[in-house]
Amino acid sequence: MKRLIAWVLIPLVMLSACSEEGDGDLQGAEPVLPPTSSMAPEFGSFSSSSESGRQAAVISNWGYAAVNVAVYSSILYQHLVVPVTAFKATVGTQAQFDVESGLWIWERSFNVPNKGEYQVKLTASVDGTDVSWIGYISLGSTIEEFVWFDGASQLDGSAGSWTLYESPENPSAWLSSEWSRIDDSEQANVTFTVEKEGDNLGSSVSYSVDLNADLDRSVMITDVSASNEIYVDWNHEAGYGQVKSHAYFQDELYHCWDAQLMDATCE
Repeated sequence: MKRLIAWVLIPLVMLSACSEEGDGDLQGAEPVLPPTSSMAPEFGSFSSSSESGRQAAVISNWGYAAVNVAVYSSILYQHLVVPVTAFKATVGTQAQFDVESGLWIWERSFNVPNKGEYQVKLTASVDGTDVSWIGYISLGSTIEEFVWFDGASQLDGSAGSWTLYESPENPSAWLSSEWSRIDDSEQANVTFTVEKEGDNLGSSVSYSVDLNADLDRSVMITDVSASNEIYVDWNHEAGYGQVKSHAYFQDELYHCWDAQLMDATCE
């Protein structure tokens, strides 16, 4: 009788072991979250080295650069505040692997001032070294799991892309981004392109960091509607930099400012 019980139990134990091993294979490695700056440019450092009084007084080289960076930053954040805040809320949140769906899932509540308390569910589907992301956002009974952004990346979080949609009322693509992570930091070199139909379709903002360069931050703005390109480079810590725009300066030269934000001769 004991021998019979043993023969019955052996297959059950083997089946259980195989099942657990299969679940582990299905789960695989947890994907690395893309850097937060992959979804929104970090332009705050452009003016952080100066005081508001000095900003108002400067209307030439630095002033032209600052106005354009501020305008485009404002346009992007105005349309993207909910999905960007949602994604940032997932950072530091422990992901759970759902065996049934085969997805990694991050869930979190977050608040957007003057808009309300939202919930985000970020899912990641892993296929080898490729990851597909979907960001579902809800707002009480008003918005239920609207896909406000989706994207793709490498498993190690080294590079990827996003598409951000305008709103639940108009769920068409508003902006896309192509990004690559800088080392292991939360910084990314990223290009944002307007996808929405209209005068600004195809306009873009590129933000990059080169820690080995004197002018270690760069922005290139392509304004399709005005047929204009603006190049801005500056030193993140000291604040000095340069700007180039043929439409504004009527030449192909860089125009510089010093650490006090006053016009200076380019070296």
